[in-house]
Amino acid sequence: MINLISDYSSRTNRLLAFLIDIIPLTALVFMFFYLFLGFDQTIDNYLNRGDSIESRKAFLSDRNLIRDISFLVWMFYCVIMEPSPLQGTLGKHIMKVKVIDENGNRLSPMLSLRRNTMKILSFLVLSAGFIWILFDKKRQGWHDKIAKTYVVNKV
Repeated sequence: MINLISDYSSRTNRLLAFLIDIIPLTALVFMFFYLFLGFDQTIDNYLNRGDSIESRKAFLSDRNLIRDISFLVWMFYCVIMEPSPLQGTLGKHIMKVKVIDENGNRLSPMLSLRRNTMKILSFLVLSAGFIWILFDKKRQGWHDKIAKTYVVNKV
């Protein structure tokens, strides 16, 4: 069990780990849309006919779809990586933090699935479940609290 505040990952390290993971994943999803699903034409229409309601609507729709798919890809990636020997994503590994259960053990695949499914709740309510990390003394998001998991520093 984690007792010391110094054991919990810093908020900055959690944010940096997230950015290290999400930026390349979003870039890959963006490139897929751009190269294969016509997002290049959507962007061109938006930039050249930005006053058109239809081009603006198409751009915002595709942009939101790219954001949502990137989020889902990130969640799936986390489900796979958290039970691995790294105990977290590559971003967490680079930032020297890991995800553990309430007993200090590596997450099981089912617990990782539960934790990451709950990220949808953390995201849907204006990302309040993620913002909660800023104010929680154990630096847990709603998804961590529900799954009884912690993000801690690697020793």
